[in-house]
Amino acid sequence: MKHFTLISMSLLSFLFGCGKRDDKPKQNLPWFPNIDNVAIKVVEMPVDSGYAVQTFLISKERQEIFVLAHNKINPNNTVEERWRTDYQLLCFGANGQLRKRVDLPKFEFNDPAHLWIEHKNLVLFLNDKVRLFDTERLELSEEIPYYAENSFPTKTNLEALLPEEQLERYLPAREKHLKVCPSVRVLNLPKAGGCVLLAQAADETRTIWSLIDSMDVDKYTRQYGMIEAPLNPGWKYNPETGLFKVSDAALVLETTGEVSMGTQLDYPNYKSRSAMQYVLNLDTKTARFATTNRSRKPLYVQISQNDYLSASGSEAWIAYQGTLYRVE
Repeated sequence: MKHFTLISMSLLSFLFGCGKRDDKPKQNLPWFPNIDNVAIKVVEMPVDSGYAVQTFLISKERQEIFVLAHNKINPNNTVEERWRTDYQLLCFGANGQLRKRVDLPKFEFNDPAHLWIEHKNLVLFLNDKVRLFDTERLELSEEIPYYAENSFPTKTNLEALLPEEQLERYLPAREKHLKVCPSVRVLNLPKAGGCVLLAQAADETRTIWSLIDSMDVDKYTRQYGMIEAPLNPGWKYNPETGLFKVSDAALVLETTGEVSMGTQLDYPNYKSRSAMQYVLNLDTKTARFATTNRSRKPLYVQISQNDYLSASGSEAWIAYQGTLYRVE
């Protein structure tokens, strides 16, 4: 009778789902920068205290890693203080040694910021200017002003105008300038940063002008042609799985699963939170780790703006939550 009761209970558990195996993915991986392989080191790259890494770029020659960092934003500061911030431009060697550092005080904060290399110049595009730095000395070689509908050369007080009134004055001013420039191109910014107009006047001074919408982009691309900042294939998205993968020679970084982490109060609402799980293949070694967007952390790690993973070929450069790491 006892055996019959146990068998009956097992059958009932099976029929009503109590004996089902839980196939949902679980989050049991270390939180980055921790990983699951003690044979691989994760080394934090040094930046000044109080600074956060915003973006970085591995040079095409794989000799330098250029890093843009800024003062950590203090939410208690005034709007003006948060708008103007101190930046730093750093250059690391492929071995992780700091080579150069340049202070860029009181710059206009912008997210995203764009970095690329063109004709041995490191190009930095923030919201107010494009700045070119010599890659060997990190010395400023050129500043190109950036004009938009709320900020362009005019005697009118633009702050006193409504947005549509600003636009009414901006469009003819832009067209007037372009007509006297012997060289104009649409510049396609890296990392889906959009498009702008790059104009060079007869005296070789250059300016950048904003484009209003996709129709504006199409019009001027047909008229002047387009140039693109150097870029590599980047993340490949699998629409069936919702996962990403990026490859750089023998190195591969890919997401392997997104795991629900419940909800969390993000005032004034509760929001769903997740963990993103990764696998990193460093030639013959493999590391697994996870990130989470709980507590307003980013769900994804960052790689170089030109989508390189490595400089020397045996290590990976990954940024997360304002810190740059060399994984070796």
